[in-house]
Amino acid sequence: MKQEAAVVLWKMSETAVACNICGSSYTLPEDEAGGNLPHVLLCSHIFCSTCLRALQSPQNLITCPECQMDTRIEEEVDGLEVDSRIIGLIYTARMNTKKGRHSGDRCKSQRFKSPPSSAAVHTQENAEGRPDVVKVLDEALGKATENLSQLDKLHKTLSSGIHAQLRKERTRIIREIDEAVDKAKSTLQKRRSTLVSKLSDVDLLFTDGRKECKRIEERIKELQTAIQKARHVRQVPSLETYCNLDKILETLHIPVDAESYDMSSMSLHSGLRCSLQMDSLVDSLRNCLKITDDSDDCILEVTVEPFQHVVKSGVEVWDSSSQSVRGNADPIPKKKNTRRPSFIEEIVEDTDTSSEIVEIAHSSPGPEPRRNERHKALRRHRRQHFDRPLTPQPKLVHYVMATHIVNPGHFYVRYMMEQKSGQKLTKKVNEFCSGDSSLFTFSDEIKTGSMLFIYWKEDMWCRVTVTELFQKECFQSVTKCRASDVSRLCVYFQDFGFSKGVSIPSDGNLTVLNECLRRPDAATLAEMNGWAPLAIKCSLKDIIPADLLRGWSLEAADEMRSLLGSEAVEMQVFGEDGDTLLVDLKKTPMVSLREHLVFMELARFYSPIVVPGSAPLLFYPSVRPALNVEGNAMVSHVNTPSDFYVQLVENMEYLLLHSKLQDCYNRPQAHSEFQVYCPSLSQACVACYDQEWCRVQVIGFPGGRMVEVRYVDFGYRKTLSVKDLRQIKDEFFALPEMALWCSLNDVVSPQEKWSDEACVVFKELVEHKLITVVAKKLVPGTRPVPVCLYEIGDDCTGASIGEILVRNGLAVSSKQSQIKDAQPLEMTVWDPPFEDEPLSVVLTPPPASEELKPSLILPTCVKDIKVRVTHVTSPGNIYVQLLQFDSQLKRIHDTLKGLFSKSEPQEMLWEAEMFCAANNTGVWERGKVCSVSTNGVVEVLRCDFGNKVNLHVNNLRPLSPDLIGSFLLECNLSGVRPAGGRSTWTATACDFISHYLTGAMAVMTIKDPSAMPVLVSLFCSNRAGQNVSFADFLISEGLALKERKAASIFETVFSEQCVLSEKIPEPQRITSPPQTPPTPTPRINPPPERVQTHSYPPPELPPCGHTLMSISAISEQGVIYAMTHQAVCEFDRLRERLQQHIKTLPRQKNYNWKGVLGCAVMGTDMFWYRGQVQEVIGGHVKVQYVDQGLVESIPVCHVYPMVLCEDVPQLCVPCQINGVIPIGKGWQWDAVVLMKELLLGRSVNVHIIEHPEDPCSCVKVEIMVDGMALSKIMVHHQYASFDPAIGSQEDYVVKPPVPDLDDWDLNTVGLEEPQPVLGVYKELQIPKVRKHFPVKVKHIRAPNEVFLCVLDKTLCEQEQEESLEEALECVNENIENLSLLTDFPIECPCVAEYSDGKYYRAKLLGFSQLTPSVKLLVRHVDFGSDDILPTQKLRQLPASLHHFPCAAVYVKLAGFKPTNVCLESERIPYRPEWSMRAMMEMIDLLNGELTAVVTATEPQLTVLLYNAEGTLVHRPLVEKGLADYA
Repeated sequence: MKQEAAVVLWKMSETAVACNICGSSYTLPEDEAGGNLPHVLLCSHIFCSTCLRALQSPQNLITCPECQMDTRIEEEVDGLEVDSRIIGLIYTARMNTKKGRHSGDRCKSQRFKSPPSSAAVHTQENAEGRPDVVKVLDEALGKATENLSQLDKLHKTLSSGIHAQLRKERTRIIREIDEAVDKAKSTLQKRRSTLVSKLSDVDLLFTDGRKECKRIEERIKELQTAIQKARHVRQVPSLETYCNLDKILETLHIPVDAESYDMSSMSLHSGLRCSLQMDSLVDSLRNCLKITDDSDDCILEVTVEPFQHVVKSGVEVWDSSSQSVRGNADPIPKKKNTRRPSFIEEIVEDTDTSSEIVEIAHSSPGPEPRRNERHKALRRHRRQHFDRPLTPQPKLVHYVMATHIVNPGHFYVRYMMEQKSGQKLTKKVNEFCSGDSSLFTFSDEIKTGSMLFIYWKEDMWCRVTVTELFQKECFQSVTKCRASDVSRLCVYFQDFGFSKGVSIPSDGNLTVLNECLRRPDAATLAEMNGWAPLAIKCSLKDIIPADLLRGWSLEAADEMRSLLGSEAVEMQVFGEDGDTLLVDLKKTPMVSLREHLVFMELARFYSPIVVPGSAPLLFYPSVRPALNVEGNAMVSHVNTPSDFYVQLVENMEYLLLHSKLQDCYNRPQAHSEFQVYCPSLSQACVACYDQEWCRVQVIGFPGGRMVEVRYVDFGYRKTLSVKDLRQIKDEFFALPEMALWCSLNDVVSPQEKWSDEACVVFKELVEHKLITVVAKKLVPGTRPVPVCLYEIGDDCTGASIGEILVRNGLAVSSKQSQIKDAQPLEMTVWDPPFEDEPLSVVLTPPPASEELKPSLILPTCVKDIKVRVTHVTSPGNIYVQLLQFDSQLKRIHDTLKGLFSKSEPQEMLWEAEMFCAANNTGVWERGKVCSVSTNGVVEVLRCDFGNKVNLHVNNLRPLSPDLIGSFLLECNLSGVRPAGGRSTWTATACDFISHYLTGAMAVMTIKDPSAMPVLVSLFCSNRAGQNVSFADFLISEGLALKERKAASIFETVFSEQCVLSEKIPEPQRITSPPQTPPTPTPRINPPPERVQTHSYPPPELPPCGHTLMSISAISEQGVIYAMTHQAVCEFDRLRERLQQHIKTLPRQKNYNWKGVLGCAVMGTDMFWYRGQVQEVIGGHVKVQYVDQGLVESIPVCHVYPMVLCEDVPQLCVPCQINGVIPIGKGWQWDAVVLMKELLLGRSVNVHIIEHPEDPCSCVKVEIMVDGMALSKIMVHHQYASFDPAIGSQEDYVVKPPVPDLDDWDLNTVGLEEPQPVLGVYKELQIPKVRKHFPVKVKHIRAPNEVFLCVLDKTLCEQEQEESLEEALECVNENIENLSLLTDFPIECPCVAEYSDGKYYRAKLLGFSQLTPSVKLLVRHVDFGSDDILPTQKLRQLPASLHHFPCAAVYVKLAGFKPTNVCLESERIPYRPEWSMRAMMEMIDLLNGELTAVVTATEPQLTVLLYNAEGTLVHRPLVEKGLADYA
């Protein structure tokens, strides 16, 4: 029995005491062998030395595979702590085994020393003399009886032993089966948790619904704000002057349009479902859960296979596609020739295709091969995983190894997760090829496409496919021949991707052939077909050779081989192209392989790399000035007088953007952070020019890692290296391109091109100078804007640059050249028809000889134009046709019909943005391709009608360039804006206008021809035949609001032109030759008037001390403006005086504000105030009201450069809080908001501490708010910190002013001295030794955060004459004698009233509420609970309670943590990682007798809690799935 016990103990040490990773048993060092010792990590997990060496990183860090915690090792793995418990168990088992062997030897020796047999005795007796026969028989029978009884005992012992052993063995096997099934259940439960956690796709369905909820919330917030303002104005009518009452009333009256909100999200369904494939599950269970018997060993192997998750067409399918691995396989690979990182195999083992193996014995039979369909499903799942860019799942890293490289567009890889599968396949092939059944015979045939086995290297056979076959004495390849007649063949290695040629010499037999080739039999062929090829054909996405004529160079393939080598790299799949995966390979410390090849100039990108779901950002086009409106500009770059760039100087925001550019890209780390490796065409970047960073756009690739860029803010172009480009941040797209492409109007070169002298003179006149620009014509964005340039001089009329060039003979006027080239026209004069129609729209049919115009040209008169509305999408997007161009449009259609009516479809590759002739319902029209689908259907935009149609490619023909154009005008309805407070038009408004306007005839007046779309007014006939404005019609229907805008200058100019043209008699106007547009009148705008004013006198500062002041304003920098009571009265008198001083509005002039300081401001209440100019921004002036401190941006028309009432100083005093320093070197915006809420409009007690040296600077003050210092409030809210320059906090905290009382002569002799200030409580000292001590839970904050009370007071060294309970009872009896708490510092000790009406010890944690009454957050230190109490329930702590330590100490419970996957919806608000169910369960578990053991004291006191049975209290919590082991 002792021997059996020793053997059992030794087996237990080999199975139970084994590594959890590799399954190897722990061994002791013997002789020269180092052993396999169990080492303990910091997380208390134990692994063997071999596994830890494989997990060790170059930084001497080991990441635990179970909890992912890092452990740093100083020397080697052997330096880690060894688990002594396991070492003792191994040593004990080994000693017991040795003892059992010695006892067995002694039994054997005694067995050989047994007495001689009876036969020998009988022979000896015969030699001495024969006795009586009866006596001999009696002795023999007695001996036989003894032997029979002994045999009966042995039989009974053996029978009962066999029965007991059989029952024991059956019990053991059933227990192991149950354990395997439990592990399978846990694996399925983990799979369920993983799938539940991946249901984030369902959240994407309700994105639109959440947006609608957000819209409704914004509308509710806006309405609540308006209601609050309206109530305040109703209570205090004087507040009307400080708000826009019209806007508030408009917000209150806006109706709620329920139809405008999309409520369809409430009925959405994901369409996903989960189905269980029972057939696959049954097959998998038959293969993975079985009991087998070998001739050598009896093994019980249980393999639990996780299921693959595949989603197809909204149906969730479970597919088991993994294969098991041998139980004795080492999961951590040994390093061979490859330098693959050790962590890659760990990733392979943790993927969904790996297997979880529970090994019960020592060896296992090989598993069944994978089915081909199963392998294809796995590959398809991998590809689908990469092709779903919208799924917000964590990225799954796929590591591969390149097996064969032809070029970057053709190479083969193998998944690292299939490495073990490849080893098994190789082993199967080698086992088959080692037998005689695989040898060729003379009757065997070899065919192309058949599978063979070839001897490759190092006793390794590989499966190949025959691609080409040659027969003896035959020069042409054949499809099949006998094995004995094969002379040469080419084979393709399915698992590696390369091909190889094999020559077979003719020896007359099959010996040489069988040495290098083998054939599979029927069973082996069927088994091999179940193994999919391991080599995957790949190609780098969007990569083409650097030289398209020569193709891929050998250097590209060599560079790819040297970069990849035989290491494992990360592969990212973009899609498929036939049987080829479009991928990108990436090594961990490098950029991607595609970018590396492009950087080495061995390849280039076929198309820009765009992230799926996004598009590259481009700069906004430059803003074009309005027609015939003067503006100041700077000429930034000049090529010729017909090609130059200007910068408009009205936009001052560019200077701020330019400054931010320098700050962002001059940082040291900007070079590596924003480096551009592979720029694309039209990409927006940042580049340096003249040591300054500027915005650029890539316009070409000259080669040699050089790019041609255009500086969008200046106009010049330059060729730079790719290294000089930087990526641009999104914030620098805010402003459009600042450089405007222009050309001189009415000036042309006297020759074919401009002379060098003309270019030089033009540059000297305008380059880098401030000039006046006037735009003259409307042109598309692909042509320069014709402008007139004028110099800026002292006189009002600057010289025209074009006229200077003409006078110097360097240019000629285009008007003169047109007059010289013009031919006299003979036109017949017809009397105009006598109709009540505007004369400007009389149409005459053009002669047949008139030139065909393919595009629309706006008429000179822009009033009362008859149009036809062809397509409407919204009031801001209306397409119309001018009726006067109907003849031209008809000629275009006739021309297209004559060209293409009898033409045949052409094979042409149609792409987006291509112009075409389209056959739409039998009519040939001009169109533009928008998109092309794979089934031959093209979406075409009708150029002359505006809508889009879907046509087949057979209905399209290429359009000649001279016919490209459009007679369509895109318009925007002027004078209206969307109703409902929205920035976009509602669907109701769009449907309404589309229903009424599509196909209707209307009269149009162009308001702004330079805008895109053109601003127009549309008039349609109603039932009474009257023309009604459609904008007014929309307003009357409640679908739009009126937009108030001043009439622009260009509208006035066009109106005057139209009136002048109508005054001309019709015959004269028709017969006269075409006139050129009238030149603008001479500029009469005088230069800005230079005005200079001084600032108002500084305020009179009140004396130091306490003063009652009213807070009028608080600036964004935290400066507080206060007014004394006398200043408030003076302000009322000053306002009446200002109204008498200015009784009429001064005449508005063009002022130069550079020298203006003091000014007069007209407020929103139409009263005059004194102000000071701070900044000029466009058409607004930033002004500060000097008597109140307010800062506003006011239009220039309401500000006048004049100083009023100079004898009155400024009435508000700027102040700053004393003794505190703002966080972040300046007051944050939320801190300013808090100060405004506390101070604005209130009269507060201000203690002036120090006057500044400069009377205009800020005064240092301390402000008392409801008896509390403002500085303390700001420090409490962590907006500021105490000034370390001040000795103590009491030095600057201002006490409330002492009331002026009568001087009483009081004798204080004999009175009690003031009580000393008490400090913080003493903490409870609990035993730090690792032993159990009784505790009780006082309060629970979270399942792992509690307040404990030590029951054994002797452990805490507490020796008090009076207990805390007795002292509290005495205090509660005389509670009225204790003073109320008046000072509220953090951690201040006090006594606080509890819900039972008694007072207990507490400390202050902070302020919970300031208005309408002050409430504080306190903690009862003897219980751990928190409470919010008013100040009247807090009293000063008596000294008799202060020396007691806190009875409750805050600890964290070790050993468990919140579960990663929890389906409980009800959470703890302040600890959302915990569920309420876990909280309630933990409360039940903490009842009863508890003991604790301290595990850590830093950084937080941590203990383990045990119940009365000695088990951890959190164990049931983990078993119920409400927590995880830590």
